[in-house]
Amino acid sequence: MDGLPLERCHHNRARAVGERDVVVVDKRKKSYPIRLKCAMWAKTLELTCPGPGFDVAGVALTRFLELQVDINKNDPKKVPLNCIIHYQGEGEESQDIDLAPDRNLLTRVALYVLRCHDQHQFPALTTVHIKNDIPLGRGLGSSGAAVVAGVFLGNEVGNLGLSKDRMLDFCLMIERHPDNVAAALYGGFVGTFLSDLDPEDMARKEIPLSEVLPAPAGGVDTGLRPPIPPLGIGKHMSFPWSPDIKAIVIIPNFGSVI
Repeated sequence: MDGLPLERCHHNRARAVGERDVVVVDKRKKSYPIRLKCAMWAKTLELTCPGPGFDVAGVALTRFLELQVDINKNDPKKVPLNCIIHYQGEGEESQDIDLAPDRNLLTRVALYVLRCHDQHQFPALTTVHIKNDIPLGRGLGSSGAAVVAGVFLGNEVGNLGLSKDRMLDFCLMIERHPDNVAAALYGGFVGTFLSDLDPEDMARKEIPLSEVLPAPAGGVDTGLRPPIPPLGIGKHMSFPWSPDIKAIVIIPNFGSVI
């Protein structure tokens, strides 16, 4: 059992991913290296499950997946897809965290975003340091946070200038539950829903995940022309939250034997 405090959505220090006071970009007059920093929130277990909040409402928790990204244009080192991954935190002792950039969920998502904008690999040498204290496999949105982090990473290293609402579209092509990604993307207490799309856009939204993030069987050419997400797949709204309200989240240890 673990007690996790809620992120207070109207607190002065509460920030959402992608805002300039969370992302630190040191461009030094456009010279390299560039360093980016950001953090994605965990989310609560399903609210009112089953009930009216199921797959709709999400609350951000003060457990984070953090990224530090270094881009060095002057480093001649040749590595696959110009990307090196370092990982620490939950699950680092297990064999479940793949550090190959074409197989790691976070960097595959970033490559998906980049390739939707005709950028086929990371710019120059990109080193991604991942620090994760969101428990894995406990319903707290570790994969959703990784998807949001991947979209953020692709947006930043590709200089794409995506709005947060457009980032949500990319997230929803991979993580189909908007409450999972919206809490990590926007922070605070959010409500989400999927939009009504016309048949052409609906067909794109329903493309199988295996085609959005294809397995790396094709090597560096895998997924060079991925499906581009429709506009406005999902919507969100932020709800007020009292700073006096706390929450205790029960994290079951599914692997233990009683």
